[in-house]
Amino acid sequence: MTLRKPRKKISVMIVGNHSAGKSSFINWYIGESIQKTGVAIETRGFTFVTSGKKRETLQGDATVRFYDHLNSFGDFNGIMANLFTEISTSRDKNFSCVDLIDTPGLVDGDMQYPFNVQDAIVWMADHVDLILIFFDPIGQATCKRCMEVVERLNNGPHLEKIHYFMSKADAVDKEHDRQRVLIQITQNLATRIRNSHAFNLPTFYLPRDEAADCTIPNAIEDVCKEIDKSINMTVQKNLKQLKTDCERILARTVEVKEKDRAQKATNVQRTMQGVLLSLLTLAAAALMGMVFTTRFIDTLCSEALLGHLCDNGAARAMHHLQPTVTDNFNGLFGAAAGLVLVLMIVTKLTWRVQPVLNKKQLQQIDSYAQVVKRIAEQEDNLYKDYFKTLSTMEH
Repeated sequence: MTLRKPRKKISVMIVGNHSAGKSSFINWYIGESIQKTGVAIETRGFTFVTSGKKRETLQGDATVRFYDHLNSFGDFNGIMANLFTEISTSRDKNFSCVDLIDTPGLVDGDMQYPFNVQDAIVWMADHVDLILIFFDPIGQATCKRCMEVVERLNNGPHLEKIHYFMSKADAVDKEHDRQRVLIQITQNLATRIRNSHAFNLPTFYLPRDEAADCTIPNAIEDVCKEIDKSINMTVQKNLKQLKTDCERILARTVEVKEKDRAQKATNVQRTMQGVLLSLLTLAAAALMGMVFTTRFIDTLCSEALLGHLCDNGAARAMHHLQPTVTDNFNGLFGAAAGLVLVLMIVTKLTWRVQPVLNKKQLQQIDSYAQVVKRIAEQEDNLYKDYFKTLSTMEH
């Protein structure tokens, strides 16, 4: 079974069409121009933007090693050359608690990506805490590729993670034009999202440097609040994951011990069957020997060989049966030999024992289970400590 250590930071993946302002938002959030921006398609791969002690850029192999949960992400053909991590020393907002993931801008037409971009985004969605989808009001907000990604994300277990925003709201000066774009985006999303009854599409834009106040509503703080909310939920997620992992480990120990008991019972049964078949094989071999001895009893009982041993009832019986055995020797001896061969093969196939755990290994599994139970018992105390950080009220 695979267990991953709890991550101290949350992961936020930003998805959207080309020129939706994904990279610009990341630069604004961390207060540093770390991602290229512009009309050209600047982001063709995945870029992790994280907080660190010094400015550094990691490429594909180093990124996969830096984020151990990305091991299988490298299986996508062409992804490693388009996977990066940008480490920034910024401490703006809550950046120290967040890993921001910039994804390729989605466009239609003849645009060729060096990897399967839709599959990669859907895969990454399983490993992030929050998904922000940006739509550009003046670009390809409703492009087919973007809408297909939205639909696939909605078909997965990601509904609570996904939040939609229309970016660059200040690019549309007139209110009725903004409303028209919002309606167009909403209509395109309506058939592709599952939680349409609770659908919300706030508009935002990056704060302007000009001193003049902009009258266009700006919900950029709502974007930051969603990130903050996800950060606050991290402790609860980790505590829930602790309980789940403990239950999985305990269930696995029980499963291993039950499987071991079943294998031991099967081994006993097969051993008994093997012993019985071995006895039958010996009996068949004895019968084959009797047929051979009866056929050549005269020769064997001559004075030169075993004459002094042939004065008994068994020898006389063989003398009596010798004519019949002689006439049918080939058939009787062949049948006896065939029976011996068949019984030997069946015995070999039946008497196969499975590997089982020894006493020391079983004791080790029990010790693991005890450790996990002690850890699970700490969950209540961890919740109490967490609640103390939320309120100073006396209960």
